[in-house]
Amino acid sequence: MSPNSRIWIVPLCLIMLGLNVCHCSCLFAQGKAAMARELVEFVSRRFGKEVAEEGSEILTRKVESLLVKYGDDVAEAVRKVGPRTVQLLDNAAAEGGEQSARLLAKHGDDAIWVVANQSRRAIASKLGDEAAEAMIKHGDVAEPILELAGQSGAAALRNVSTKGGRQLKMMLDDGALIKIGRTSELMNVVGKYGDDAMNFIWKNKGSLLVGTALVAFLADPEPFINGTKDLASVAANVVVEPMAKEIGARTNWTLTICTLAALCMTYLGFKQWLRKPRR
Repeated sequence: MSPNSRIWIVPLCLIMLGLNVCHCSCLFAQGKAAMARELVEFVSRRFGKEVAEEGSEILTRKVESLLVKYGDDVAEAVRKVGPRTVQLLDNAAAEGGEQSARLLAKHGDDAIWVVANQSRRAIASKLGDEAAEAMIKHGDVAEPILELAGQSGAAALRNVSTKGGRQLKMMLDDGALIKIGRTSELMNVVGKYGDDAMNFIWKNKGSLLVGTALVAFLADPEPFINGTKDLASVAANVVVEPMAKEIGARTNWTLTICTLAALCMTYLGFKQWLRKPRR
């Protein structure tokens, strides 16, 4: 091969690579276009009025654009939610359209409550899908808990029933959750043990206000939750023992012993005096 011919090999390879990339891109776009047409035909049978209002041609182009942008989750979201998916994902672009597409694909109409609200989308974007699913499950109860406890709050809410979620919200509203403190660690316990832990915390929120009792519970929560260990007795010991120590520390034992000895001698002397015969 001559030196002149070698000069053209690299540019030629680059051109061929570019043509292949363009070809693949065209095939990809054609595939998304075909998928978009099929989706619009499918939703037309279920959401005929909405499709008619938008126009099938316009809707097909919008769905195709979203498929290219966010992937195949858009297809499942459109099947479950219908043409409304397009507007929801357009609005969610700033906070994370891909996550919104994923939530709609998984939860359908239930996810609209999160996806359609900017502040909830922001929480979901910051804390992840677990927080989004906590909001879907618990509704308004979830937001303030997530704002306070973050991802540990999301794990707790996902692992408790709606009753447990309401108990958490009431503890937040009446200030008990803040007073107890170490909120993230407490939420981690609820996230691990679920409703059993939540019921225990709800019933023992007064005892948990005692710092040492809280430390004992967080260090090994399972015995307290299953009833083999009593938190109330731990809290009581915490109160009595320091008082006993304080009393002991303040007592002048030398003076106390001397006083007791003097009282005993006085008592014995008085008894002896009573036994003497009277004249």
